[in-house]
Amino acid sequence: MRPRPLPLLVLILALSAAACGGGSRDGDGGPTGATGEATQAQADQAMGGLCDIATGVVTESGDILEAFHTRAHEILHHVASQAQEIDPVVAGAMLEAKSVVESDLLMAPFPSDLPAHAQALVATFADALDTIGLRPASCPSAT
Repeated sequence: MRPRPLPLLVLILALSAAACGGGSRDGDGGPTGATGEATQAQADQAMGGLCDIATGVVTESGDILEAFHTRAHEILHHVASQAQEIDPVVAGAMLEAKSVVESDLLMAPFPSDLPAHAQALVATFADALDTIGLRPASCPSAT
């Protein structure tokens, strides 16, 4: 059995939290759950923002940035923090996928594979939600 690269995952989680700030409020300014844990409503909101990017529902730069930064970004950190305590590999995979999407969002214009990268983030976010006991929402099909 291959050993897990735990120190690297812990470092990724710590650097990610430090780089993005670590508040206790979600993208709408609402507090996280009473214990600082992600709520189902927040998870659904974040998944909705990611799905909008992954399925091409939002195509304008401002709408894409809003979907990620306002609706999803903060809750991704909360979920990663919770998942880290249970399964660092799951948390690390989600943070890695989040980092790819964030890199895409720094480019102008956004790369054509942004939706595919967002879909990968949706999948790892769903795994992290399962890990912490929340129900991941499904992305609707693009129309």
